[in-house]
Amino acid sequence: MFKEIFSRELGAALRVPMVYIFTFVFALMAFMAIVSDSVMIGGAIGAVHKNAPHIVTTFVTVLSIFGLLFAVAFFNNAALRDFNNNFDEILFTTPLNKAAYFFGRFLGALVLSTIPLIGVFLGVYLGTLLGPVFDWIPAERLGPTPWEAFLTNYLLFVLPNMFLSGALIYAMAQKWRSTIISFVGALIIIIGYIVSGNLLSDLENVQMAGLSDPFGIRAYSVDSRYFTTVEKNTLAPSFSGILLYNRLIWMSLGLIILLVSYFSFKPQKNPSASRFKLKKKAINLGSGASKPLGALPKVSLHYRGMGWQHFVSFFQDASRSILKNTVFKILAAFALILLSTDLINGFEYFGLKSYPLTYKMLDTIADSSGIFMMIIMVFFSGELVWRDRSSHIDEVIGATPHRAFNQLLAQAFALVYVASFLYLIYAVAAILAQLGQGFTNIELSLYLRQYIYTQLPTYIFYACLHLFIQVLVNNKYLGYFVSVLSLFVLDILWSVLDVSTNMLSLNGGPSISYSDMNDFGPGLVGHFWFTLYWLLFASLLLLVAGLLMQRHKSGNFISRLKQAKISFKGSYALIITSFFVAFSAVAGWVYYNTQVLNSYKTSDEIELLQADYEKKYKSYQNYPMPKITAIEYGIDIFPETRDVDVLAKMMLKNVGTEIIDSLFFTLDEDWETEISGPGVSEAWYDDKFGFKAFAIAKPLLPGDSLPLKITNIYRTKGFANSRGSTSIIRNGTFFNNGSVLPQMGYASNFELSDRNDRKKYDLKPKERMPKLQADSCDDKCMINYLSDGLSDWVSVKTTISTSSDQIAIAPGSLLKEWQEGDRNYYEYLVEQPSQNFYAFISADYQKASRKWNGIDLEVYYDEKHPYNVERMLDAIQKSLEYYTTNFGPYFHNEARIIEFPRYATFAQAFPGTMPYSEGFGFITNLEDEEGNNVVDAVIAHEMAHQWWAHQEIPALMQGATFLTESFSEYSSLMVMKQSSDAIKMREFLKYDMDRYLRGRSGESEKELPLLKVENQGYIHYGKGSVILFALQEMIGSDSVNAALSDFLAAYRYQAPPYPNAHDFMAYLRPRVADSLHYLLEDWIENITLYDFRLKEAELTEEGDLYTVNIDLESFKYRADTLGTENPVLLNEWVDVGFYSDEDEKELFYKKRIYIDEAEKSYRFELIQKPLKVAIDPQRIYIERDIKDNVKAL
Repeated sequence: MFKEIFSRELGAALRVPMVYIFTFVFALMAFMAIVSDSVMIGGAIGAVHKNAPHIVTTFVTVLSIFGLLFAVAFFNNAALRDFNNNFDEILFTTPLNKAAYFFGRFLGALVLSTIPLIGVFLGVYLGTLLGPVFDWIPAERLGPTPWEAFLTNYLLFVLPNMFLSGALIYAMAQKWRSTIISFVGALIIIIGYIVSGNLLSDLENVQMAGLSDPFGIRAYSVDSRYFTTVEKNTLAPSFSGILLYNRLIWMSLGLIILLVSYFSFKPQKNPSASRFKLKKKAINLGSGASKPLGALPKVSLHYRGMGWQHFVSFFQDASRSILKNTVFKILAAFALILLSTDLINGFEYFGLKSYPLTYKMLDTIADSSGIFMMIIMVFFSGELVWRDRSSHIDEVIGATPHRAFNQLLAQAFALVYVASFLYLIYAVAAILAQLGQGFTNIELSLYLRQYIYTQLPTYIFYACLHLFIQVLVNNKYLGYFVSVLSLFVLDILWSVLDVSTNMLSLNGGPSISYSDMNDFGPGLVGHFWFTLYWLLFASLLLLVAGLLMQRHKSGNFISRLKQAKISFKGSYALIITSFFVAFSAVAGWVYYNTQVLNSYKTSDEIELLQADYEKKYKSYQNYPMPKITAIEYGIDIFPETRDVDVLAKMMLKNVGTEIIDSLFFTLDEDWETEISGPGVSEAWYDDKFGFKAFAIAKPLLPGDSLPLKITNIYRTKGFANSRGSTSIIRNGTFFNNGSVLPQMGYASNFELSDRNDRKKYDLKPKERMPKLQADSCDDKCMINYLSDGLSDWVSVKTTISTSSDQIAIAPGSLLKEWQEGDRNYYEYLVEQPSQNFYAFISADYQKASRKWNGIDLEVYYDEKHPYNVERMLDAIQKSLEYYTTNFGPYFHNEARIIEFPRYATFAQAFPGTMPYSEGFGFITNLEDEEGNNVVDAVIAHEMAHQWWAHQEIPALMQGATFLTESFSEYSSLMVMKQSSDAIKMREFLKYDMDRYLRGRSGESEKELPLLKVENQGYIHYGKGSVILFALQEMIGSDSVNAALSDFLAAYRYQAPPYPNAHDFMAYLRPRVADSLHYLLEDWIENITLYDFRLKEAELTEEGDLYTVNIDLESFKYRADTLGTENPVLLNEWVDVGFYSDEDEKELFYKKRIYIDEAEKSYRFELIQKPLKVAIDPQRIYIERDIKDNVKAL
């Protein structure tokens, strides 16, 4: 009997197209991800194969989330089909085997639910097989067919995820005999996945995140987070680590659920129905004698207002049905719980929270509730459309005199009403969270504006879209599937076709985000027009759905289409025509602004332009060019219109040995540029690439100079397809000199960099940076890594103007300020010639300042963000104190921090000036003294750049950012160390270590040693800070600082040739004892990793003496550029630390031991009782797995 039930379950499902549609879609997505760079799933970049086991696992895990859709369909159908068809009373009177029936249906549904995900393997296989044959993708970008990955992914993800999902859905459906309850089961699993994602964002909770994810995605992410390129290409998911524990936990839970359901299952009609009996009422018919009836009242018929009454009735009915629905209540509750957790525990960076500003609350609402809102739209659009048919009253409703569109419109309004009601609840929760944290600056109007600008239009659009899909598809579950696909598949399609216009991306348009400095920003006008465009489009969809709405049983598509043609008449046709005309008019206006006034290039067009530019003008890269020695800027900023006028008078000098008879510039098409000078005339211009050549009437001999004048004008026109420039805005304009002047010479930074893209256009691989040269340095040492050979140390003077309500800031000391008409003018001078790298800023600022040793310390900030201003001034001062003491003098008269809007989240160092993002420090809550004060750390880093990059600048070659970014990060750590203990410094280093290990996992080309870093952030920030801090722990900070100080003294403001990493090593090496020279080789000159394992630890107590014996395993590896590791001999001095507490915060003693064997025992005698022992307690050795570094005693 089991075999018969199982086979019939499979056979019935395989006779309908749903399984094949799901499988085809998943196979197609996987196939396209293999053969096209336009579909990116899993991060197959650089040397990672497109079909690598790691990438296949990403395909499977991501798509298994969408697998819940068909899991609900198959398992719900298996559990309820007999009951829904009223066949249960017949079936359960037969001698039915309970186990055969229950498990036959379940296993049949389980097999069916795995078939679409097997389509992923089919798509990968076909892509691997056919991609190179048809030249869709180069063969070297593919590895062998990952058969092992197919098998392990099936066993670890496909089968367990469908089993768990199926067990829960099947059990709930069997228990409550309700399709809605089945969806609740799916929601529980999705919510578990979301919650685990929130845990994953904190380094302290990664293990818990891995175990708590029902899909196992987070578990695999934890296990593979430090995978190298080689490991991604070769390692299939394994039955080990967090993933194994996760699978065992959730499979066991699924089995328990299934068994409980089986033993509680009763093969009979829903027993709960028998509890509800109809009670007959006795009807008193009296004596039965007839009575004469009076005259009947006269009936007058009228139908005015019936359409409105129908609408109200349908709206109330639909709204009540959603609000009373169990799925809705669960969704709303979970969303509220998740939101509340985020509101209370959310953090910014390094574990620090921000102040609960209203826009942060709105961001949290969007992040926490967005997916729940979308589920509500998708799910209840189907429920509303199919509710009458499920209750078998659709023909009754269809026979009543009402317009189908009225019912659809009411359902759309109901969906929008419910979503808006939830938004109100979440806004109230956010306000309560603000008040609960003692924050009273609550902007109620901002909650309302965010709702009107973004939430309400989104609700309306998706309500109309999903109702339209349900009506069009006319199959509930297929409608759900198409609805979900519509959320992302169209964008994938446009990406494949290289279509970039937001006019075709559903609900697309310029993004807007609120900033306290600049309100909703530059994208608001475009957002308004795109919103109107999509609302009109959504209205048309709903109107068309009204024509196609099924009102009788024979509602196939052809009959509905015929009925639609009949219904398209009268006022309804006029309404549709009116909306179509309005939509066309708005579409024309949007098209004119985004395609004519503000034309743009697609990604493929940009790639082709880059390739052609290099092919045509690469030969000009080595053409001799003069260097800029001085610039005088005249800049006028017009915040109200977002316009800028720039006049730059520069002095050029031929510092080379060749005669220069021509100048070349690469122009920006968004700017109107004029270039003039004595004897300088335009020779030719290639407007396709913006490449312009000028002839010099009197060629420049070596040592000659030439004044040049550049006028550059920017005018904002209409609105763009995207948000547009966030550099030139109403309040908070921030741009640098490279953005407002054309680039002199050949623009090498415009070249394609990705090796796969370059190969596609027959270009040779491009070096990220020139090779590091040890013995002798050629012309590359004449070029520093900031200026690309176009300048050395430049004198700068600026006159800058802005509107009367703003302050304009330029580099250097403020010489004077004045007002003319309704404009403010400022004149600045950089006293010390510096790198040609400057920022210009304008906003309505408050200013805080103080003096330190004759230096003006200043913070320019928005009046809404005074929270950390004094601490920022303290941080500047602490940095100056440490750096001037250890590295030498500061050469500017001012040190400024300047706030800019949160459209970007970074801080950056220009000479004497450091712009700092609104969202990155000004609103960070620093009241927790135990937290990592990342605000001070970032300021210390940017201040350190005033020495490392602005006094000493390295040559343009490998290792350049080691001498700037790594030095600055180290300097920052040393400032923080002055006010932190070893444990707090360990917390800082923990994030840097994770940054490095994660970064090498995402390397697109090749990892290099720190000495040869090629502007790879994860190396020069993450690894560089850890290594230099570890080095000062080993040899002393005085030795490291002395090497830095001597190196800086030798190269401070030096003319070319510029120093490189080998020059620094010549100063560092003598400061390191001979016995520790191996550290320089291991840590700086090679890629070295460690693995320490405390196997055993035993504590014995004798009087006041405590003896600890430990057994230690140690391994040391050298890695190549792709991550292949080979063991090397041990020769290490490593600390062993002892804690007096369980939380590892009280490190009371440490001792350095020598390790020269893989397995070795050590003995320690202490006068204080330890509770824990740790190898490398400060985490200064680069180690991927530190779980076994600590033992309780």
